[in-house]
Amino acid sequence: MVRILLLQQIKSMKYLITSGCSFTSSARVNYHRSDDTFLRDDKQMWYYPHWLQRTLPDIKIYNMGSPGNNNSMIVRSALYKAKELIKNGVDPKEISMIIQWSSYFRRTHFISKELTPYIEFEKHADFVNDYLKEKEYSGQNGYWLNLAIPDMKYSSIERESPRVFQYNQSYLETLYNDESRYIEWLEYFDYLIQFCKANGIELKCFFMHNSFSLKYDYGLMPGGYPTKQKMIKGIFEDKDIINTWDDTKLRVDDYPYAKYLYDSIDWDKYCWFFEEEGLHKYGGVFEWTIRNQIKSTDIDFNPLWMEYQKYGSQTKLENALLTGEIGHTGHVSSCNYKKFTEDVILKWDMFQK
Repeated sequence: MVRILLLQQIKSMKYLITSGCSFTSSARVNYHRSDDTFLRDDKQMWYYPHWLQRTLPDIKIYNMGSPGNNNSMIVRSALYKAKELIKNGVDPKEISMIIQWSSYFRRTHFISKELTPYIEFEKHADFVNDYLKEKEYSGQNGYWLNLAIPDMKYSSIERESPRVFQYNQSYLETLYNDESRYIEWLEYFDYLIQFCKANGIELKCFFMHNSFSLKYDYGLMPGGYPTKQKMIKGIFEDKDIINTWDDTKLRVDDYPYAKYLYDSIDWDKYCWFFEEEGLHKYGGVFEWTIRNQIKSTDIDFNPLWMEYQKYGSQTKLENALLTGEIGHTGHVSSCNYKKFTEDVILKWDMFQK
């Protein structure tokens, strides 16, 4: 009898909400697609939500990810979906969340309905998020403008909204600081944790790339190779990533207003980090993929990054790298995200019940 009662108290996952940036979805939720039609994406654009849904058809997955999202946007869209499910009668204990954190320095502005005639939604399609379902057309009720990098030169912001661009440049040159961006991210993370704890929602997070080491700047690694030939060897043979194993100080250690938030979070409980003894700690899917990439050959082409897929063979890809036609970093390819899903995500406790 006790065993039966215990089994009745265990709630199995029936709904999974995923949210992140372009490392979670190449299409924009409720703009290019709805939150549950992501399996229609081109197979080459499949990320971890796609492979999870294919592997676990009995779980209903909602992909709230959108390219360019900053971390506050990632939380907003995930909570929007969770609250919608709860409002519609779903037991919150049957809901789980996977959050893919983006770069901490990204910034998002809400463009209200009154501002849309001056900052037009369609003109900034590469930087928008309108995750609400309650609309007749995208941007009807306002939208979110994602500034994916601090300096927005050569973007639609500079071309189409020069005053917004000037404002952002002024902010970058005067008031921008890493600490303020860190504080906002950790505040939203804390809010998300409290919401999930209050509603019995299981939460697990991972990172696009290392957000803690002082050895990282805005760019994604690797970089700094003296020649293109050594770059190719470093990426595909040596599988180079930055060594952070012996770091004695984290970025947040210099940020007192962020540090108390950082210290209140149970990182082991809520986050997965890529770690390789003697080489790296606090890593994300970017570092994991470089170190665990599926070997690519001309006969069996397994591109490291999504952007590499168009070349069709490893030789053509390396020639494109040598000529500078394409850069040495990108988004995790479908085949490597499938491996990450199988080797990492599906081994988390939330999938062992």
